[in-house]
Amino acid sequence: MQKFLFSALIAALLFSCSGPTVKKEKYDNGTIKSEKTYQKIEGKEQLVKEVQYHPNGKIYIEGEFKNELRDGHWVSYYNDGKLWSEGGFVNGESHGKRTVYHPNGKKYYEGSFDMGKRSGVWVFYDENGIKVKEVNYNTKTNSEE
Repeated sequence: MQKFLFSALIAALLFSCSGPTVKKEKYDNGTIKSEKTYQKIEGKEQLVKEVQYHPNGKIYIEGEFKNELRDGHWVSYYNDGKLWSEGGFVNGESHGKRTVYHPNGKKYYEGSFDMGKRSGVWVFYDENGIKVKEVNYNTKTNSEE
């Protein structure tokens, strides 16, 4: 009898604690367009990660979600696989350092967000990596943004 109860308990735990579910969407040519990972959280299936792909199969953008909003580090790529941009999100808002690159891999600009608003000094570069301007968003008025 104890063996049966123990086996029943193990089976119940295995079936009630389902792992993540990945839902895929495909382009017409059959390559994967997106992969969305869902996890059961507090009894509700919630989006926790997304990866989108260029039609050539290379990753376009990827990042995680919390409470159905972008949260954490997000990265995007050009269709040749080179890094395009990276930065953080909190509760769906851009937050923290953001870096964007030219297609040749040189830095295009770098700055910070404070809950969706540009903050601090942003530095912009040309395609050769030479600094072309700086903008201090802490000294700008809302009408200038």
